Amino acid sequence: MAPILHIMRHGQGYHSEAVNKNGHEIRDPWLTPKGVEQCHERCKSFARHDQVELLLASPLRRALQTCALSFAPVLDKSIKIIALPMAEEASDAPCDTGSPLEVLRKDFPQHVDFDHIKYGWFHHDGEYAIDPKALNARAAKLRRWIRDRSEKEVVLVSHGFFNHYMTGDVNEKGEQTTPWWQETELRTFTFLEDREDAMIEETDKSLLGRGAVKDGLIINRPELRGKDR
Repeated sequence: MAPILHIMRHGQGYHSEAVNKNGHEIRDPWLTPKGVEQCHERCKSFARHDQVELLLASPLRRALQTCALSFAPVLDKSIKIIALPMAEEASDAPCDTGSPLEVLRKDFPQHVDFDHIKYGWFHHDGEYAIDPKALNARAAKLRRWIRDRSEKEVVLVSHGFFNHYMTGDVNEKGEQTTPWWQETELRTFTFLEDREDAMIEETDKSLLGRGAVKDGLIINRPELRGKDR
């Protein structure tokens, strides 16, 4: 049976326009103090630490840091964070360009499994190119990889833009069809059956929890607006 999937955006990083208008020029930034506090709040509010069996994160620093802080109780169960290049951001800006493996190992000496990271992983070419076709293929590959795991409940910490590809909320031009995810926003999904692309669907409870449903109608998904849930 396919797992329950919790997808989360990282906390505020030093690349944020709220912190630095030229923040996109900072390579692989860390979380700000506000970002760290956001993660602590998420840790307190998340009620399913005991059920989570697998932690996944983009190898960018802010995502790994977010995962470690927000799901510390899961790490206490001797579960490591698997760093997956497939979950990196959908951009080639310096802030979305990761650090070399040897640097990451020093930055995160504990709690992170880097077995999926190869030399030069941060280059934005091949299957890690940033055109819509490549990004949709990468998202589908990641969804299939998660769907076929044996764990029953999984957390993925990724990025505001790439999360739209994960959830199918982009058009044929790669433009977002729904608003940006908020910092440390977390949504819960189940996998649709018999889909080659392993597409996911947000649960009713998750939609209700973030105020996306009103009077039984989905109000933030254009393609579903007006449909009963």
